[in-house]
Amino acid sequence: MDLQHMENGGGLGGGGGGLSEIDFQRLAQIIATSILKVQQNVSTMQRMVSQLNTPQDSPELKKQLHQLMTYTNQLVNDTNNQINEVDKCKERHLKIQRDRLVDEFTAALTSFQAVQRKTADIEKSALRQARGDNYNIARPPGSSRTGTGSSNSSASQDNGSFFEDNFFNRKSNQQQQQTQIQEQADLQALEEQEQVIRELENNIVGVNEIYKKLGALVYEQGLTVDSIESQVEQTSIFVSQGTENLRKASSYRNKVRKKKLIMVGILSAVLLAIILILVFQFKN
Repeated sequence: MDLQHMENGGGLGGGGGGLSEIDFQRLAQIIATSILKVQQNVSTMQRMVSQLNTPQDSPELKKQLHQLMTYTNQLVNDTNNQINEVDKCKERHLKIQRDRLVDEFTAALTSFQAVQRKTADIEKSALRQARGDNYNIARPPGSSRTGTGSSNSSASQDNGSFFEDNFFNRKSNQQQQQTQIQEQADLQALEEQEQVIRELENNIVGVNEIYKKLGALVYEQGLTVDSIESQVEQTSIFVSQGTENLRKASSYRNKVRKKKLIMVGILSAVLLAIILILVFQFKN
């Protein structure tokens, strides 16, 4: 599978650090598709959860819901690994796309966890009720007293038929066997329900861990953004200072040029005056 191949390091720009832009775009497309699939699964699970404890509820519905949750949980874990892989790409112009994927994945996680928690609450409530019902069915009020009364009654009836007693005994044994089989089936169903709840709670804990990692990733990216903004601000200050220095230098250069022109004009005027004086004296 392409996803497994990428996670093992194949096709991700070699075994060194960093991720090429081509591999980034390929992996980003896979992540976007996975996020969309998680969102679709969440919508389906929300409809299924709304049918629990209603006339539409059934063991098949619970089975399908559990299978879909298990698949979605695995999809979430795979997508989280891909997010970590994408973060290895340090190209600044890809940062906006990377941040968008993280935000969309976080939103999908929020919806998924809400469905998980609601399902866990419903399953726990149903389990408590089933335990209570099973206890009452297994120990019906006055069952032992009724049985004793029946024995006393049968013993007191001296004219009772042997075949009649044998028939009732066989019927009673069959009922007891059926009751035991039903109790074992109910107990097995309760154990399976408890296992589903434990698995669901473990998955909720796993999603919480992913939340923490995403939070740390967003925090690190925020520090990087602050550092970049600080550098940009310093660069802007340096550019402004350089522009001001250039303006001052240009103004100073213009002043020097004006002074030179004035000096040349003065010298030219003096030289012209001297020439005129000499010419006038020579004529005289």
